[in-house]
Amino acid sequence: MKIDKSVFTVFDVETTGLYPYSGDRICEIGAVKGTIGSRAVKKFHSLVNPKRAISYGAFAVNGITDDMVKNAPAIDEALPSFVKFIEGTVLVAYNAGFDLGFLECALGQDRRVLNDYRIIDALRLARRLFPQAGRYSLGHVAEVLNISSDGGHRALSDALMTWEVFKKEIDILFSEGVKEVEEITQVQAKRPHLETVKDYKVKLIEDAIREQRKLNITYRSAWDNRITRRTITPKEIQKGYDRSYVVAHCHLRNGERNFRLDCIVDARVV
Repeated sequence: MKIDKSVFTVFDVETTGLYPYSGDRICEIGAVKGTIGSRAVKKFHSLVNPKRAISYGAFAVNGITDDMVKNAPAIDEALPSFVKFIEGTVLVAYNAGFDLGFLECALGQDRRVLNDYRIIDALRLARRLFPQAGRYSLGHVAEVLNISSDGGHRALSDALMTWEVFKKEIDILFSEGVKEVEEITQVQAKRPHLETVKDYKVKLIEDAIREQRKLNITYRSAWDNRITRRTITPKEIQKGYDRSYVVAHCHLRNGERNFRLDCIVDARVV
């Protein structure tokens, strides 16, 4: 599939919190669609009533309030239009695992529709192609590349920003001789799925789930590499788009949390 002949949809979701497998939901979807040479792109935008409160932490990032979404369509009303919008395109997102985790949860039994799409993570490409950036939040990368970050942390604005970052990534890939969409996915660094993480942690977690036991874990944040030590009671292992999560009760936070399996540095039975 030639890159210059393909239609790409760059999309972003805003959410009520960080944990799709623990009940957080989409509250806004934004997307832009076009070919790499497009001067204009088609746009999709919808606020979504998540049928639950938006956490303060999410509001502090995206500025979306419960009042703003109370009259918006529910996700099962908004999704058909979005699925039609992306039809036949290559999907692109910045930190795609996050957005696709929420999209998979929203689609429920229909999540298999995503199997028909090639998916590109613009964040992974940024880490590979822009070593000068140092930090890889979307806003910082945009600033380094002289791309406007106005309106950041709203779905459509972030989709437009990612579109501009992605075009610069494609420019570099073209210069390296990459011409096919399939080659882009090979450039992306792979992350381990549950099936390929065959160390003691998986067995400990599976045993703890079966026996309803607590674990002490050492956890490295994927956002800032900060190390914390926590006691958790694992409930299940969920496989997302490109990584697996442990859904557990976190005794430090006294609530249900998702922990990326590949970020659990160490685990011990309490």
